[in-house]
Amino acid sequence: MRSYWLTCKGYATVADQFVLSIPHDAAIYLPALNDNYARTAGKSLPQGRTLPQGLQLSDLAFWTGQSALWNHKVLLHSIGGHSVGSDTRGMLFSRSPGSFTLLGDSGGFQIGKGTLQGLKGFKPRMTAQEAVNAWAENFDAKLWIIDWLERYADYAMTIDMPLWARTKDGSASPFHRCSTEQLIAMTVENLQIIEDNSQGRTKWLNVVQGTTAEDTLLWWNSIKWFRYGGWALAGAAGWRGGLANLLTTVLIMRDDGAFSPGQDWLHVLGVSQPKWDVLLTAIQQGLRAVNPRLQISFDSATALFKAGKKDEYITPVNLGPSLADWRFRFEMLPSLRSHADRNNPIPSPLHSPVGQQLMMHDLVVRDGEFDGRRLDNVSAQLLCNHNIWVILQTSKRANAMAFGGARDQLPTLLADVLGVIEQLFCTANWRAVLDQHRSLLDAIAKTRY
Repeated sequence: MRSYWLTCKGYATVADQFVLSIPHDAAIYLPALNDNYARTAGKSLPQGRTLPQGLQLSDLAFWTGQSALWNHKVLLHSIGGHSVGSDTRGMLFSRSPGSFTLLGDSGGFQIGKGTLQGLKGFKPRMTAQEAVNAWAENFDAKLWIIDWLERYADYAMTIDMPLWARTKDGSASPFHRCSTEQLIAMTVENLQIIEDNSQGRTKWLNVVQGTTAEDTLLWWNSIKWFRYGGWALAGAAGWRGGLANLLTTVLIMRDDGAFSPGQDWLHVLGVSQPKWDVLLTAIQQGLRAVNPRLQISFDSATALFKAGKKDEYITPVNLGPSLADWRFRFEMLPSLRSHADRNNPIPSPLHSPVGQQLMMHDLVVRDGEFDGRRLDNVSAQLLCNHNIWVILQTSKRANAMAFGGARDQLPTLLADVLGVIEQLFCTANWRAVLDQHRSLLDAIAKTRY
């Protein structure tokens, strides 16, 4: 296996194997892979397209454990990128049990948006009852989602009807006019359908939703009976609700026995920020007092979206003493016509295992006078691979600093918040401690609702 040493802005990093087995000491970032990336990794190069000697498209398949670049055998894939009833066979789904861990997303975001392809009967500006009736008529689609998740996923998120559909951000949702009670009722029905029709081939992560502390608790008390593997936090129950509300939710769940052995996974939807790497690892450490096998994970599609849609790559992350150093920054890959000139090789600006092998002409491949985008699909997936690696490598470094004896090098606010989290999980009166430090928790991550 090749090993790469990279020097980025004055510090050295090594590209290592990331997570190869579960449970893992730290919270795990799950790359939210789309179908395009997975299919590209399983194809041959298009005719006339070249890569540097020794680099193959199959090296993009980091989940196999066989990539010559780097390996990370845990990922997320959403049904929301497919059409209900479609044939989704491909490299990502042709695998032997245990070869890697796949968390399947049930497409709740796309269902809430009304954009999941293949659903019937939905239209703009529906009344609440029309939306409820339309969802009831899509019973076959629900069965297809359940079967798909059981066929391919080791862990699968339940089908939730998100409460954010009622907010201004959900104004285009077919469920926008539904009440909180109607959305919860439809979600409970979904859980009953899963319970009645599942075959036990996957472990289900019951999604906890909310837009406020109050409706998060109402949701929790309505769905907490469904316990078939673990949980997923979304909306205000997750990172968008701010750290104080996420901690409140998790501690209420813990006190209700949600993390007893057998309920071994907690996933936080839609986040990939270095500060959350260490915050979630601290929460995982606290929960392991109850369940030593409890694993926390989190995901986002940012790495792929930025590369695939905007030709952007992540620059090296400093992780310095200011919280401003603990964020990902993207730059657009320059793509001048001259960059495609193979007679004038220019190294790529990507500080990653794949980037160190590439020249600009390996990325900028179209040199026609009137070509708009000079990158092709292979270029986009190479950028994706770079972005995912930077996120994983940054996560590894951040956790090493926070929990490997270098906490004094963290931003002061982040170090103080980690101390509060540790205190919360070892005190009986955690509500008093949380109220005492609420302003500190809000300072590191406040609600977005």
